Amino acid sequence: MKKKLLVSLLFAVFISSAHSEVLCKTQETVSFSCGFKSKSVSVCRNDEDALIYRFGKKDNIELELESDIHFSRTAFSGGGEGNLTFHNGKYKYVIYSSISNGDWRDDGTREKIERAGIYVVKGEKLLKDIQCQSFSGKSFIHDLPAHNIEEFTYY
Repeated sequence: MKKKLLVSLLFAVFISSAHSEVLCKTQETVSFSCGFKSKSVSVCRNDEDALIYRFGKKDNIELELESDIHFSRTAFSGGGEGNLTFHNGKYKYVIYSSISNGDWRDDGTREKIERAGIYVVKGEKLLKDIQCQSFSGKSFIHDLPAHNIEEFTYY
């Protein structure tokens, strides 16, 4: 009984420590948003054909980048991945969302594994993969204005 209680308490602490706050303004459409620890990332779109990347907290935006749409995608067996890239000097911040097959279940179906987050890239070198811990809405990139699909890069 004590072990179950401890596991429940640890799970509750983990969930409450994951923070998901939408950083888009009222007049903007959310194209992606997720949280990790005490910060969030949001991709917002205004009425124009540009996207805005915001990272931080609602009262302390640490990075804001406005960009044309740089979207790429790839398909693979049982899923795929979509990427939105924002350039900032030598750095790229790549929002990703993906789904893939996991283990086989007893009923003959496969579990689906969803991942999303930010690849922080300098030049062409992956510096960090920050995986989302919580979502305030959809866990995939959505509601993009019309755009061209760019060449996909694996990180």
